[in-house]
Amino acid sequence: MMSMSALLFCVFLVFASLAHGAPPHYPVPIPPGGRLSVHGWLILPWEQVAPIKNASAPIHAWFVHHTPEFWPDSPHNFQIILGGAMHVMSTHENITYPIDLPYPPSSPLLANEYTFTPPDPFPLNDLLGGQITSLVGVVYNGSFDTTYERSAIALATLYLDQPLPYATATYLNMSTAIIPFKTQQYYSYPRNPLFLNQKDPSPHFYLSHAIHAAPDFDQVIHVEMPLSSCVCTNCHDASHQLPSFLALASQPGAMWLFPDIPNTLEARLMPSSSSSPSSSLSSVSAILFDDENGEDDSAYLDCQMKVLEEIHCVV
Repeated sequence: MMSMSALLFCVFLVFASLAHGAPPHYPVPIPPGGRLSVHGWLILPWEQVAPIKNASAPIHAWFVHHTPEFWPDSPHNFQIILGGAMHVMSTHENITYPIDLPYPPSSPLLANEYTFTPPDPFPLNDLLGGQITSLVGVVYNGSFDTTYERSAIALATLYLDQPLPYATATYLNMSTAIIPFKTQQYYSYPRNPLFLNQKDPSPHFYLSHAIHAAPDFDQVIHVEMPLSSCVCTNCHDASHQLPSFLALASQPGAMWLFPDIPNTLEARLMPSSSSSPSSSLSSVSAILFDDENGEDDSAYLDCQMKVLEEIHCVV
């Protein structure tokens, strides 16, 4: 059996240190005005009441940079997922219409790929550095990557949560010194960030595949995780108990390891109705460590996740 240390051979040299409220630190320079381009964002709505009666209500969501690239001179060579809220803009007749999205939990699945794109280029470095705190753009059903033609459904202003609580901001390094992950690893983002306080027995998460070593793939899926399936292993002291691990799991950007599934595009996590090699499993085992060491005797959380849908995938 492969050791936990081997499974977690992943030194996050390119991961930006982004503690809440602390200034971000990146492994490469981000001079103001750099990485100027059109930057789109995949919308992953939080659980909320659909804004039918109050069209001006903010729409809280996770926003995934769409789509990351490895090339050193690419303006998109960061994997970024951040929190924010969209505010719909009124029409020229001064009428405000609600944004037509599948709002969870009343809509159990997203089904399509919804995106937010500012039409004008802007410097991604200024967003990473905190100088840009809001963006005006178009909300689409679809994107340039979808098999169906995208259609505009609204104009909105995206306000980034302050201070910028980036769940993920990873520089994509093409160096051959970066060792690929052997097994699948995904960042998680709770669909309901308050699921622990609200005692949700089976919370939903959006999972974003950890883009690490070229070539790789950019994938976002939607899973359900029954808390009753979670087991705390090697939890011998007070700091390593199930409640503390569940609190860690509730944090955006928690890294989950799937030790039984090789890190290949063909074996990516997919719904059970798909033709993926993992599709025969009604659920998959996911492991969360409390640190990056992952030694054989490290405490870890082992939970079962059921993949409900694949929202986005680009190689």
